[in-house]
Parts: sequence; structure tokens; C-alpha cells
Amino acid sequence: MEFGSKVLELQLMGLQVSEEVCPPVLASILLNSTRLFCCDLRGVNLLLPSFISVLENVLLDKELLRFKRLVSLVDLRRASILILLSLLPLPLQFGSLQSEVLLDGRFSPDGVRTGSFLSLKPRLLSVLIGALQMETNMSNTQLLLAAMLNVVQDSALFEAAGQTQQEPESKHGGARPRRTGGTSGTSGTSGSRRTRGPAVQSDAAAVLWVQFVRCLTQHLTSQWRNDSAVCLSALEVLGGLAKVQVQVEEVERRRAVSSVCTYIVFQCSRPPQLHSRDLHSIIVAAFYCLNVWLTQHPALLDHQECLLEVLEIVELGISGSKSREEQEVRRKEEKDLNPASLRVKEAAEATLSCVMQISEAFPFVGGSLSEDALIGCSGLSDSSLKKFRYFVVESSIILAMLEQGLGPEQAPYPSLTVLIRGPSGRHTWTLQLHLQPREGRAQTQQTLIPEQCRGTQEDTGIRSPVKHQLFPENMDRVPPVRADRSIPDLHETATEQVQQQLERLRAALRRQQQIEARPIVSGHSDVMTTCRPPPLATRFQTARLFLSHLGLLTPDSVKDPGISGVPAHLVSLDSSLPGFSESLRRLDELPSRNCDSAFIFYMRAGQKTAAEVLRNVESHCSVQSHFLDLLSSLGWPLEVGQQHGGGANSSHSEFRAVLGDSGGGVFDGQRFVLMFADALTEITLIVPSPSHKAFDWSRTSEEVETLNESPSDLQSHPDSAPNSTTCPVEDMKLGSPVFGSCQLMIVWVERFENVENFPLKELLSETRTQTRTKAESSPSNVQLVFIHPLRTGLYSVCLHGNGSSKFSLAVPLVSGSLVSMRSLGFLIREMAINGCHRRRLDSDSTHPPHIRRKHAISDIIHWFRGRRSEPAFYSALFQDL
Repeated sequence: MEFGSKVLELQLMGLQVSEEVCPPVLASILLNSTRLFCCDLRGVNLLLPSFISVLENVLLDKELLRFKRLVSLVDLRRASILILLSLLPLPLQFGSLQSEVLLDGRFSPDGVRTGSFLSLKPRLLSVLIGALQMETNMSNTQLLLAAMLNVVQDSALFEAAGQTQQEPESKHGGARPRRTGGTSGTSGTSGSRRTRGPAVQSDAAAVLWVQFVRCLTQHLTSQWRNDSAVCLSALEVLGGLAKVQVQVEEVERRRAVSSVCTYIVFQCSRPPQLHSRDLHSIIVAAFYCLNVWLTQHPALLDHQECLLEVLEIVELGISGSKSREEQEVRRKEEKDLNPASLRVKEAAEATLSCVMQISEAFPFVGGSLSEDALIGCSGLSDSSLKKFRYFVVESSIILAMLEQGLGPEQAPYPSLTVLIRGPSGRHTWTLQLHLQPREGRAQTQQTLIPEQCRGTQEDTGIRSPVKHQLFPENMDRVPPVRADRSIPDLHETATEQVQQQLERLRAALRRQQQIEARPIVSGHSDVMTTCRPPPLATRFQTARLFLSHLGLLTPDSVKDPGISGVPAHLVSLDSSLPGFSESLRRLDELPSRNCDSAFIFYMRAGQKTAAEVLRNVESHCSVQSHFLDLLSSLGWPLEVGQQHGGGANSSHSEFRAVLGDSGGGVFDGQRFVLMFADALTEITLIVPSPSHKAFDWSRTSEEVETLNESPSDLQSHPDSAPNSTTCPVEDMKLGSPVFGSCQLMIVWVERFENVENFPLKELLSETRTQTRTKAESSPSNVQLVFIHPLRTGLYSVCLHGNGSSKFSLAVPLVSGSLVSMRSLGFLIREMAINGCHRRRLDSDSTHPPHIRRKHAISDIIHWFRGRRSEPAFYSALFQDL
């Protein structure tokens, strides 16, 4: 203890920022103290005020002339940034606790009031923003960007929990502040010190959010727009900030969306010689960031200007130009498609699909009904398909139409249930045809022509003698004028042929007059029956009506264009062909969102083997309670084989009920997994246990695309058919399993020294049944995230993996940062999402979900297209199934 005190005292002396300080000593302290605050060293927080002063002098000085000849300035600034990352969570973690150390490093004498940890937060934020503006190195900038999202999310959750940031004199909550060995400078000293960083007006989460978003968007469209690595990290952080729940003005969110659109326009407008794969990857990432903002804040599209700007960006991505920028405005269908690349076009299509579905809450995969559910059958079979008509529109949308009512209000109106399968997923719509709008429908259509009562219907009427006139009676009383004589009489101008026709007409009139006069002569009454409307039609070709109303039943839409491989706009599918139901099932199992995965392990102190690590999660007595809290914050329990229910509204009690006495091993994939899903991504988290070693988690979504082969391929290669004995987790989403293209392991370590002893190779063999190639089984392809709990209540993060891979650069978690439990789950999910997204950007064989579904739809059209003539196509619409 005495030795530790001497070391702290020497460090306090070396951290002085006066002119007499020795620069080599100060540089040595910074370079070797990157993990100083990530360890449970007693009294280390006494150094906090001195370190903040040093960081202000190093990170806010662009020249650093005193250290220029001593050390690498990039390394010095990186070490300072890592120290800053470990200091940022301390103010919220310790709150209003008092420090016993003044700003100049002296212990506070009796009667001298010191500041709280919260008083240091504005200074730390000023250093963070100032360092971001001063930094020019790519890697250092990415570290600062990661810290921004961590700070805002932690502050937002801190305020949402009802905890107020107060100074020690506040008596809120009845808890009296106590002194601790922790640190902080005095408020007065902090306020009187002149710093070169920008002043932070407030440390409230909403104010920080606005300030950080403005900073990111400004730099993204100016200083950073030529640096792809920094732009990629900035877009990831900007997408993460869209998910932070803060109350800000809507104009701030619109400004962020507009900045992303401006960035996409700039990158797409670069000269052709500057276009490269990395540039297109950045554009795709920008479109993805735009999707995140739109799905997180659907109200943005309620503003016409924002909607127009987004649609123009979509048009730019798909066609390569915007109509409003051209001298002559052309229609979209008349434009030549010349996108920056096929990947950019696919990303723009995903944004368009996102815009079209944004009016409602996002549909979970499998949340809509299927054919068997609509007709009350269990399992998609050939018999259930016979009740549906199948059409394909524009070679991208499969329509399954059920021409029968589904409720008491359907009959006798024309009703149609349409199951829509497209690149964006599967949706169910029910339609009714009415003669009046819904708002003006006071009565049903059955009473449009009221029937008379029964007594009136049986009554008979007497025909009255009425003399019918061919011309009005007063015609003869009107005296003629000279204009009347200008028109000659008919007999004066009629030819002989016309006279014969007139004679026949006069004879017909005489016969009709005789027929009408007969009842009067005979004296009999003419019975008058009541006029009744015809009975309502009960049989409709509703599919024909629906297609006709959409304008699809035209000769041009149905006619084959005669181009090889290009079908007509409207194509019918033959559901009687073998394999049709199986192809639909495979299409339904293809996800419409990115599917990522991660594995979670618990490593106790001193453990070195995989068997020991796997046994820890069998009982809650073998794990720390905070580990279970982490599992609860990462996702919600999902039973294998069930729909992706739950969600953010899943209660903590539900998690505890599923957990039971387990230490997390119940989520090993045998029966339950942990699931998190939003509008764009699904993350499956699995906690392997000794009882479950039989799944190949290293398989990527590209390797299982053979499951999506055409029916003929499956028939010719029976070995490629899906195995009925596959792991239950893989059965959850056959054809694109829950394991995405990333290989991420999250490891909770009780002792940080055991990080180097983690049995990665052994666990790879334990959690894999087979290996495709040697490269896949290499530990270098696995990203490890070690979480180490500290006695302060914070958690130290350490990353191990291939440092040269793009995955290792994903934000917001970086090695050396400290995180609170409030934001730990959110940051881990964001890292998994961003890391897997980077790997997909870096892969040539990975297609977005909507493109994989589009390819599957094309295969269905190719193999099950109806070979009917045009007359047979139209006649089939009038035939009942």
C-alpha cells in the first residue's frame, strides 16, 4: 500500500502542466497509462484532475512542439485518446460523490469544499469535441467517434432512469453525499481555467445529441468526405445516434437526413476515374444509414421536402441522375439506367422499399399469414394451393389470390385476399369492392333499391284511359313564323324511296295504336306488377376485377414481349407443377432483413479449457448476477421454431421465467435463443453449454445458398436437399440461418489476466460439427470482445482479432474503453451490426436480403411460369377454382 501511494505521488508530480515540467516524463506517463483507469487500482481516481489537465494540453494542441522530437505525435495523441475514453463514464458513474483532491493535485484541507465528479463532465466533453476537430489521423478519429456514441447513449439512459445530475448540496433522495478516494477538481477552479476546447453549453443528453449530430454531419460533408475509413465510422455513429431516445426538435433530425443525402450526391457525382469499390461501399453504407434514420423516425417522411429529397436520392441511386437537375425533365420510365454500380442500385432499391413500408410498424419476418393459415390448414400443401390463383407482376412480385370471403361482412360484396411476396417480405391484404366510398356508406348496398311492402306487391292497378300524343298538344296553337317556313315539309322533299319508308312507319304506328287500344275495347283491367331489382350477384371473378382495376389486364401487359428471358408484365404461375409449394416455402424462409449472430461465453478466474468455460452457464451460482443482466439487455427470449415475437416490450419477468436456475445455458439453441430485431437487422445470440455441441456456427449465409436451388437442381442432386436432422437453431430460418456472415464471440472474464488463456481453438471445435475450409476454422476470422467487470461498477472492453480486418475497426466499442451497464448491451449490439455490415460490404459474394429474395422469385418464375396462350389466360380468369 505504501509503495502504491509513492507511485501515485510520483505520477501526480509528473503530470504537472507547468512550464517546468519535463516533456519526456509526461510523454512516458501518457504512453504507458492507457489502461490505468481500466484496472481496479486503489486510489487511482486521485489522478483524474491531473490527467484531465494534461489531456487538455495534449489533445487541444495541434502542434505539440514540446513533444515533436521525443515521441511520435500520432502515438501520443492515440494514448491520450484512450485515456480519455476511460475517463468519460466516470462522472455519471460516481455522480455527486465528493473528491478529496483539488485540481492542482493537493489533498483538500479541512473546510475547503471540493467539486463532484459531475463537475468534470463539461470539461471532458469539451476535450472530446475539441480533439475531434484537431485530429487528422484516421485511426485516432475513429476512436473519438466511438466515444461520442457511448457518451450520448449513457447520458440518455441515465436521464431516462430518473436520475438527476445534482451537485452535493442537493438533498434529493435523502442520500447524503459522502467523500471518497475518487477525484474531481473544484467547480471554481474548473470554471476559471482557460482551455482551448469548445465550451459545452449543457451536458444534457438532448443537447449533446444535437451538438454531436451537427458536428458529424458538418465534417461528413466537408473535411472527411474524401476519407472513406473515417466516413464509414462516422456513418455508423450517425446511425447509432438515430437510435438514441432523446427529445429534440424534428428539424434537427431532418437536417441530419438532408446531410446524408448531400453526402450521397457528392460521392455519386465524382468523376468516373475516381469511382472504386471502396467508394461504392461508402455509398452503400450511406444508404443504409439513411434507412436507419427513416425507420427509427418515420415522422420524417410526413414533411414533403424531406420525402422529396429522399426520393430524389433513390432516383439518383437507381438511374444515376436526378430529373430535376436535367434541363429537360423526363419521366422515370423514359430514363436510361446508368447507376454508379449495381451495388449502389441495390442499396437505393432497399431505401425505396423502406420508404414504402414506413407508414406502419415494421413487420416481423413470418408475422403475416400464409396460404395454410388463410384457409385453416396446417402446412403448405398442394391441396391448399389449389384454392389460390398465382400471378407475377413486373417479374418481382408474386400475388397469391384467394377468392372467398373471410368474415361476416365480406358477402355478398366482391372480396379478395391477396398474399403478396416480394423482395421486401411477405404481406397479407384483404380487399372489398363497394359502389360507394367507405365514409359515405350510410347503408349497405343491399338497400340501394328499397323493395315495397308485401301488401303493395299484391295490389293491382287499373289502367286509366290516356290518349298518347305524338307531339305536345299546344303545338297547333303556336302561330308559325317566317323561320318555320324556311324548313320545307317532308312530303315536298321526299323521294319515292323515302315515301315508301314513311308509309311503312305510318303502318307500324297504326298497329301499335290498335294494340294499345285493345284493353279499353274489351273492358278488362291490365295487371301492373311491381318493379323489383334483380337479385344481387353472388359469384364474382374478384381476381379479374382486382387485376383490371390495377390496369394489368391490357393486351400489352399480358402479351409476351418476344425477348428471350424477359417475361410479360403479368404472368400466371402453374401451382399444379411438382415442387411449387416447396419453392414458396423456401422463399418465405428467406429473411427480408440482415441476419447476424454472436456467441456469449463466461470465463471464471483461472480457467483454461473449453469444458470449464462451457460448464459455467449451467447454473446461476457459477456466474455473476451482472452477467445475467447483460444477457437480459442484449435481447429477448425466443423459443426455437416460433415466430420472432417479443421485442422491446418483453418484460424482465419473462426473461427470468425462461432463465430459471440456469446461468444462461438455457439459450444454447436447443430450445431457446436470445433475439434482437429491428426494422433492418436480426441478431441471434447463443450461450453455448456442454449439452449443445452439434451446430456449425461458422457457416455463413453464402454457404447455404445451395439450399435455394431450383426444383430441378434439387431433384437431380438429392444430396443437396435440406437435411431433416439439422440443428433446431438452423431450422429457425432454413436457407439463411441465424448465423450471419460475421463470427463474433462475446466473453465475460472475471479476471482480465485470463484473456490470453481463452481457449478459442478448443471452443471452435466444440461448437462446430464440420468445417468447410481451413480458412473458416482459423481463429483469426473470429472477433473476440472481452468484458471485464470492475469494482467501480464499470466494465472494461478489450478486443482481440485480426487487426487488419475491417471488422476490427467497427465502432462503437474499442479496446481500452470503459462502459456502464446501462449502455453495454446497446453498444455490443451496435458493434455486432456494424461489424457484420462491414464484412458484407467487403464480400463479393454477399447479396442484400431483398436481392436474395428477388433471385428466388426469378427462379420461381422460370420454373413455374404458366405456358398459356392469351385467350386461355383470359378464359381462366372467368373459371372458378
